[in-house]
Amino acid sequence: MPFLLLKLIRAIRPRVRYRRAMAIFAFDVDHTLEISDGPVPLSALAALREQGHVVGLCGNWGFVVQRVTDWHRLVSFLGPIACTKVDQLTELKKHVPADDYVMVGNDPAVFGNSPDREAAAEAGWRFLREAEFAAGMR
Repeated sequence: MPFLLLKLIRAIRPRVRYRRAMAIFAFDVDHTLEISDGPVPLSALAALREQGHVVGLCGNWGFVVQRVTDWHRLVSFLGPIACTKVDQLTELKKHVPADDYVMVGNDPAVFGNSPDREAAAEAGWRFLREAEFAAGMR
């Protein structure tokens, strides 16, 4: 009898699905990704996707699509297209729910001339310098 009761409880108990935390990573290209003199290897983007995160470009995306044959398997979004980095990041955060929003790029105070840190801050994203990401920070 207890066995049948336990079996019945298991059958009617709602199934609970647990999901891992999902982040959206937006990468600048120039002096961020390895294919444009940066420290971040493309394999790191692939690893993020395999872990269930959303990965995209927020920079010189044309450079990537011209040089990476399977770019569409690597990234989920390209841009900015006809908007600013701030606009792209703001729209992504507005419409795509995630547990974390991370912009990886250049900080002109340290290296490069791209306003990635400011764009991330204005859009409400967390910012990681390309060297920090390459060193393992997430």
